[in-house]
Amino acid sequence: MPVSPQFSAILPMLPQGIAMSRAIAEGKMEPLDFQPGMMGPVTPLAHVEDHRLETSEARLPVRIYAPRRDAVLPLVIYYHGGGFISGDVNTHDELTRLLALAADAVVLSVSYRLAPAHPFPAALHDCLAALEWGVAHAAEIGADATRLAVAGDSAGGNLAAVVAQQLRGKSGPKLAAQLLIYPGTDFSGAPAGSMLETGEGYYMSQDDMAYYHECYIGAANPADPRISPLRAASLAGLPPAYVLTAQYDPLRDQGIAYAKRLQEEGVPTEAVHYSEAIHGFLSFPVPMGKEAIAACGAWLKARLG
Repeated sequence: MPVSPQFSAILPMLPQGIAMSRAIAEGKMEPLDFQPGMMGPVTPLAHVEDHRLETSEARLPVRIYAPRRDAVLPLVIYYHGGGFISGDVNTHDELTRLLALAADAVVLSVSYRLAPAHPFPAALHDCLAALEWGVAHAAEIGADATRLAVAGDSAGGNLAAVVAQQLRGKSGPKLAAQLLIYPGTDFSGAPAGSMLETGEGYYMSQDDMAYYHECYIGAANPADPRISPLRAASLAGLPPAYVLTAQYDPLRDQGIAYAKRLQEEGVPTEAVHYSEAIHGFLSFPVPMGKEAIAACGAWLKARLG
C-alpha cells in the first residue's frame, strides 16, 4: 500500500525543513521565527494566552488554549515534537488548538529546552516543571487539575510517556490519561524493523534519527527508561493510554511495541494505526491529520470528562 496522495505535494519539501533544523541546532543558521498561520488558517478559540514559566533551571515559554470559558475544563499538558532539537509552541500551534477544541479541555503547550545545547535530562526536567506549574495554577487558567492528562507527538510523545512513568506511584499530580502520538520509545540498540524499512524517502531518515538521538542523549545511557521508556522494568499502574502510529514512520514499531506492553501489563490502551500515513502527519494541513487530531481529542474527552 503506497503513501496516501494527501502527502504527495508535502513529502518533497520535508527534508528541507529537517536540514534547516540541523543547521540551526549546529549554530549554522539563526532560529526561524515560525508564527501561527504560516501553515494555513488559524482555528479560533475562546482564549489563547502566552506565559513565561520560571523554573530553577530555565525560563520556559508556555501557551494556554481554552476552547471555551463557561466551565472549568480538564487540563492537558502538551509536549511538542521536533527530534528534541527543534519545535516550540508556535510550530505546534494549530495542532494544539484543534486538540483543545476536540478534547474540550484546556491545553498547556510547553516550549522545553532543546538539544544539543541542552541535552538530556533538560527537556524532561522542563516537562515535569511545566506540569507542576499547570497543576498549581489550574484554577487561574480555568482548568481542573483532578482531570489531568499528558500528550505529545514524536519526541514529545517520548517525553509524555516518560513523564507518566515519573509520576507513577508518587504523591503529587495524578494522571487520568496519556496521549502518545507516534512516540519514540526505545533509543537503545541497532536500527531494525520500521527504522530500516522506512528510513529513507518518507520524511525522516535513519541519519536524521541518529543525529537527534546523539544530540539529545549525549553521554547518558540510551537504555535509561527516562530516555527509552520501553526499557522500564514495568509499565503496570500507568494511566490509560492512546498510542497512535503511522505506517511509513521509522518510529512505527517502537510505538506498537509500547502499546503492546501497556496492554500486556494491564494498562487500558487504545492502539490506533494509520495506514498510508507518514511521521508528523498530524502537523500537516491534510484531512487525515485533522481526522486523527479529532480522534485523539475525542478519546481524551471521554477519558477526562
